[in-house]
Amino acid sequence: MEMFNKKVLKERLGKLEKNTNLRDLEDVEGYVIRKCKEVDLEYSYDVLAEEMLYFKTMGYTEMAGNFYLQPLNFKMRFEAIIDAWYDTDEYPIIDFASHMANRVKEKTANKYQNRDQNFDGYRDVEYLAILPGSNKLKGNTCLNKLKYLKKKHGDNLYFKPHPITTHAVVGELKDLLGDENVLPRDIDLYHFVNKVKKIYSTHWSESVVNSVALGTPVEAIDVYNDINRASFYSISSQAFAHQAYGKEWINKTFSSPKSGIINPYIDKDWKDKVDKYFDYITKKRDQYKLWFIDEKLKEELKKEDKI
Repeated sequence: MEMFNKKVLKERLGKLEKNTNLRDLEDVEGYVIRKCKEVDLEYSYDVLAEEMLYFKTMGYTEMAGNFYLQPLNFKMRFEAIIDAWYDTDEYPIIDFASHMANRVKEKTANKYQNRDQNFDGYRDVEYLAILPGSNKLKGNTCLNKLKYLKKKHGDNLYFKPHPITTHAVVGELKDLLGDENVLPRDIDLYHFVNKVKKIYSTHWSESVVNSVALGTPVEAIDVYNDINRASFYSISSQAFAHQAYGKEWINKTFSSPKSGIINPYIDKDWKDKVDKYFDYITKKRDQYKLWFIDEKLKEELKKEDKI
């Protein structure tokens, strides 16, 4: 299990430490791994790749305090969120939006521990741009859009670097956008999220769906090319599109087992929800088993004298 494996987290996060309030997701991880083994699927934590429609790997990660299941195939994970919104099966509608909004308001939504709580000297602003880490900033964030926003909002805007941003990149941001407009990377993001009237973010960030849960308008700052490769594109794209009735969208979509969203804090029978998700996604996957024949399937078909 990798979600809370100290060696894995050290490699991924360096000196950063994952927030202990996510610890209950470890039980979900263990159960999901058992389900993957039952249906002969591989599993991978916090990784995205593009396998065939008859995918071989179930990906999973944490997203806005939830456990999020997403197969390593774009069409499958994207359609799952849409299927969840239009789900006509009977299932309890849970108030995910209020749960997520309260985590933000209470400043317990941070993914990382020990966020700087010293806010002396910072001005009140109405706009906040939330940036991805160094590895996603230049290739996946539109720097022209950032410069446009700086010109548009002036000193009424802060840019918040991701905690996983190098000092060198923070320096470049300050040169580009103004030293006084770039917040420290380790300061508590949600102190500022709670104060602004509009947020700018990327499809890579859970701040999109958190903003929608709060009822705060949110706008994209991504580079459009390859935008569908973003970690949370399947959710963020729909959250952006449905923000006019965002809380309703969150509650109905995330409550559906088809979403792959599991929250042991508020899903009363989360194991049953996991079971129903696997039943849904494996049946959806099975429809495409013979559409594209890879090496593994070719060998299976040879054994059955079908090829």
